[in-house]
Amino acid sequence: MSTKSPKVREPLPAVYYYFFWLCEPALTLAGAEYAIRRPQDYGSDMLPVGMERSTAGIGRTIRGQMIIGGLGSCFFLLALISLSLFPTIKRSLPDRPDIQGRLAKALLIPLAIADISHIVMTLLPMPISFLQSPGKWTTLINGNVWITVFLFLIRSAYLLGIGRPHRPFSPNAGPALAELEKKGQ
Repeated sequence: MSTKSPKVREPLPAVYYYFFWLCEPALTLAGAEYAIRRPQDYGSDMLPVGMERSTAGIGRTIRGQMIIGGLGSCFFLLALISLSLFPTIKRSLPDRPDIQGRLAKALLIPLAIADISHIVMTLLPMPISFLQSPGKWTTLINGNVWITVFLFLIRSAYLLGIGRPHRPFSPNAGPALAELEKKGQ
C-alpha cells in the first residue's frame, strides 16, 4: 500500500485566479457599459460605414436598443458571475483543492464553449470577402473576435493544466472535510 498522498493540480494559481476574477470581468464590463450606455454607437460600430446602410441606425430604434441592451445585460451577468464565484470558490474551500478545481472547470468549460459560439456568431453572417479583409473590420468586430480568442486560449491553457503544477492532497485531511464528517454528510 502506498503512503504517498495523491496529487491534484493547483486549482487556482494566482495568475489564473486574478485573470478570471478581475481581468476578464473588467473586459466584459467594458463591453456591457458600451452596449448599455451607448447603444447607438454600439449599433453603428458593428459594421463599417457603408456596409448594410439600412441597419446602421439600429441603435437609435426601440427594437435595436432592446437587442443591444439585452446583449449588454448578458455581458454584465457574465462579469458578475466571475466576480462572485472565483473568490467564493477560492475562499470557501481552501482545504479542498479537488473541489475547487472541479468547480472552476464547471464554470470555465461552458464559458469556453460560449467563446467559440460568440466568435462563430460574430463572423458567420459576414460576407466571405469581408472576412478575408480583417483590415476592414471595425474595432467592435476585432474586439468581439480577438479578445474572445484570447479568453478562449487562457481558458484552454487552464483546462489543459498549463501553469497549474501538481501538489500533494489528502482527501482525509483538512478542517472542511472534518466538519462535514462531524455533521455526518
